[in-house]
Amino acid sequence: MGKITEKCGIVGVFTPDFVNQLPLALTAASGVQHRGMQGAGIVFKPKTGIVKHTDKGLLQDVFTPKIIKKLTQKSKWTLVHCRYGTSGDYASENLQPITIGKTNDTLAIIHNGEFAGVEKLKKRLGGKLPVGASDTYLFAKLLSQTPGVSWDEKIISACAQMYGAFSLIMGVGESLYAIRDPWGIRPLAIGQLPGGGWLVASETHAFDKVHVRVKREINKGEILKIDNRGLTRLKKGTSGKGNFCDFEWAYFSRPNSLFPTYQTADEGTRPDKWLSVTEFRERCGVTLAREHPIKKATFVVGVPDSGIHIAIGFARTLGLSYRQVIIRDHFDRNGNQRLFMKDDDLTRIKSKVLGKISFVPDPRIWKNAIVVLGDDSIVRGNVAQQVTKAVFAQGAKEVHWIVGFPPVMHPCHLGVSMRTQAELIAPQFASNPVSIARAIGATSVNYISPKGFLQAKFGNKKLLHPKDERDLFLFNGGCGGGLTGRYPVAKDGTVYKH
Repeated sequence: MGKITEKCGIVGVFTPDFVNQLPLALTAASGVQHRGMQGAGIVFKPKTGIVKHTDKGLLQDVFTPKIIKKLTQKSKWTLVHCRYGTSGDYASENLQPITIGKTNDTLAIIHNGEFAGVEKLKKRLGGKLPVGASDTYLFAKLLSQTPGVSWDEKIISACAQMYGAFSLIMGVGESLYAIRDPWGIRPLAIGQLPGGGWLVASETHAFDKVHVRVKREINKGEILKIDNRGLTRLKKGTSGKGNFCDFEWAYFSRPNSLFPTYQTADEGTRPDKWLSVTEFRERCGVTLAREHPIKKATFVVGVPDSGIHIAIGFARTLGLSYRQVIIRDHFDRNGNQRLFMKDDDLTRIKSKVLGKISFVPDPRIWKNAIVVLGDDSIVRGNVAQQVTKAVFAQGAKEVHWIVGFPPVMHPCHLGVSMRTQAELIAPQFASNPVSIARAIGATSVNYISPKGFLQAKFGNKKLLHPKDERDLFLFNGGCGGGLTGRYPVAKDGTVYKH
């Protein structure tokens, strides 16, 4: 089987004294649970040795009251990982946190993203490697073989050899490290705890869960060390725009998380200037209303959860009625899942759709209605097909989709579970929305344009226009490789020069 790639939620906690960090760490991790729902793990540093626990499932499944009681003790730092494994096996070597070393010199790693150039890395490592070894496991092996008189030197040297998408949090001894790749493809932010401690996490919602204010994002390429002396920059990195994944805006991130858009050079250190995902998605809805107005619609409804704000922006702009008549069923066994990420068996996703969501079964709402459905994206088409069928079954006359992400044409090797072009619906029909609508059984499918998507992020700021339109996302501080086939780093680790 193939290797496991990761696009996960990560949390790190550091305190000057040894305290019980478990409640805070798990609460903060619940704020990034949406980023990884297939497994969870924790490692923390008591006064001697380290303690580690991993298992499959959500945080609530892995950390039962019995397990929490068993794990509760004072620690210097804690790492929590919410796992989104996209392919391969679930061998113990791949479950995060991954640890290397022995006794008090054991280093623990959690990773969000996906390293590029993995095949080259395997050859460099040599020896026998576990079948289905994850990219994070391979990086840990590299780190263990990297020369250096201290972990500082080894970490700096090993990270300099890596390419791709990697936001990392590491713990060793009584120190914590926060690291971000030079392109800033995956998010990572830091905030200060009362009493001089620190919290590092993938999204701002993790900070909100524990009432901690975000201080800044981790810079692109920055290596930050946290110990009792405070914050030490082992590598400064760069501020400003890099190539942040645009699918983070469209789908992965929570609507109540915020990210910088780099309207100003210092925005990475100014969370008060960051844009919420909610506002961004509403802007996408406004743009869709201008690009694809459906003025005859009876009402607009957003597909829960990430399609809701797109639909709200669309309805508000055109003066249409908005009705939340599609409900997410949180008490169904699939209600707390994100079906796009449940791709360990793609054939089963369709059967889960109408468990996760349900419809207000009132014929006065649906009969002969012209319905506009708002959603964040249509990637494989399997969910959209089932929703379309269900809306028609309620009595609708027409079903029109408005989609807040352009057609996905290419697989992703930087941490999003789009592994092959064959599983994507747009390449099957050359991105023709008429053909795609026919394939999912809808009256029409209306995608936001690439320029419209980016303009929703930047507001009134003018876009940079490259000679080759495939570079549009890269030129404007993003990564839309799934749309254009142009990535900041190729699968083999080659850096794209644009």
